[in-house]
Amino acid sequence: MTPSVALGYARRSKESDARTVSLADQRDRITAYSATLGVPLADILTDDGISGGKRERFGRIKQALRQHGATVLVAYHHDRLARDAEGFLGFLAWAQRRRVAVHVVGRGPIETATASGFLSNGVEAMVAEHYRRAIGEKTRDALAHLRTQGRRISRFAPYGWRFVGAAIEPEPAEQAALAVARAHPALSLRPLAALLAQQGYRDRAGHPFSPGSLARMRARC
Repeated sequence: MTPSVALGYARRSKESDARTVSLADQRDRITAYSATLGVPLADILTDDGISGGKRERFGRIKQALRQHGATVLVAYHHDRLARDAEGFLGFLAWAQRRRVAVHVVGRGPIETATASGFLSNGVEAMVAEHYRRAIGEKTRDALAHLRTQGRRISRFAPYGWRFVGAAIEPEPAEQAALAVARAHPALSLRPLAALLAQQGYRDRAGHPFSPGSLARMRARC
């Protein structure tokens, strides 16, 4: 029989602060837990600054499991795997079909084969998603309130403007690029990008404008 191999998974969201278990702590605990299982740890997949609602992470986890031939996945906590109930339960169903055991540090394997196991893990996944959604709503409300007061909501000024202390004022070169965009409303994004490049205009990183950045620019014109 082929011996079992474990893959670890650690995640920290961009909203994490000093009270959140760090990536280093998560890796240490995953390593220690895998040792208690007696299963070699092939690797620890890490996502830094990634929301638990991003389902594309599961594709990377699946790929890493296949790459290492791992039959055990170890995460520090349920909510490090996901704060998205549907995505989380879908991944657990995939793991069960592939005979991959999913473990949580200090709690053991996640079990969804029985009705009670499915219910308890489903409820925990819904609580985790509720927390993510509640934080998102509070953040949006706070930003909307700051906008109504004319206060800064980002350390980056909108394109065409710059912060001077607490005030905001036009940035001449960027305003010139905005003027070109306003002067050619019938141009589609790619021809407009070519026109701006021809006239020497660049984005803040010094690169030619992409269609996506131009779409955002036009929305402000």
